[in-house]
Amino acid sequence: MKLRLIMALAAALGAVGTWRVQAHEDLLARIATITAQLSTNENNMDALLQRADLYRLHGNWAASRTDYAAVQKLRPDSADRLFGWAQVNADAGDYPTARAAYDEFSSRFPTNGPAFIGRARVLTQLGERKAAITDYSRGLALLTNPQPEEFLARASLQATEFGPDEAIKGLDEGLARLGWVVTFQRVAIDYELKRQRPDLALARLETILARANRKEMWLAWKGELLQAAGKAAEAQEALAAAIKAIEALPPRMRTSPGMVELRAKVDRLMAPPRGDQSAGKTQTTTP
Repeated sequence: MKLRLIMALAAALGAVGTWRVQAHEDLLARIATITAQLSTNENNMDALLQRADLYRLHGNWAASRTDYAAVQKLRPDSADRLFGWAQVNADAGDYPTARAAYDEFSSRFPTNGPAFIGRARVLTQLGERKAAITDYSRGLALLTNPQPEEFLARASLQATEFGPDEAIKGLDEGLARLGWVVTFQRVAIDYELKRQRPDLALARLETILARANRKEMWLAWKGELLQAAGKAAEAQEALAAAIKAIEALPPRMRTSPGMVELRAKVDRLMAPPRGDQSAGKTQTTTP
């Protein structure tokens, strides 16, 4: 079992590694194409901006900064150059420089949502969590198509600064904006539990179960939550449903390491407490 797991992990890591190599090779090919264009016109600002961003994506911060500096000489007021300068310095970990660039860009373009999101990430790295929350909120309000990770990042900050109630409000805003996102509900359940509201956590979990094609993991979690809430009979019912769902899986899936681990966990949860023997027998406590 352990050998199979190691081999599966190695295969997965190999696939990821291959994808990364291909992605980098694609970036290098595009950089080479633009470099060829620049060889005949070194002042092609659009080409310089494109190459600067490609260098940034490739992780070549020095080359990216060089191209952005060349654009600045050609057009000091270039908005694209300023935004790219903020991005490359943020990616390179020079957060003060990135923040200064985002500050300037946002003052010039106060309705640009991505700039506020970018600055929010930088402010988070600088430890300015409340300012980051403000920027996330401004950016999310301006974006037409915000991403789930942006709501999740803000929720994490909200939980730290203002507590789980505020984080849950932020996640519910995300659900209202984006529609159903299972991760929002899963994270909100954790926050409901932190504020000791198991009934609300279970209500959110029911919304996941109602939509899930694969229910075994969620049923196991439901059983665990019910058990923690002291609802033993309901917990056993949910755990039994989880086992039934696991056993209904094809053999290949049922015997996967993750599913074997889940089944073992459910079995542990269903087992009577140590010392609680069958009905009619005297209970004993094992030291």
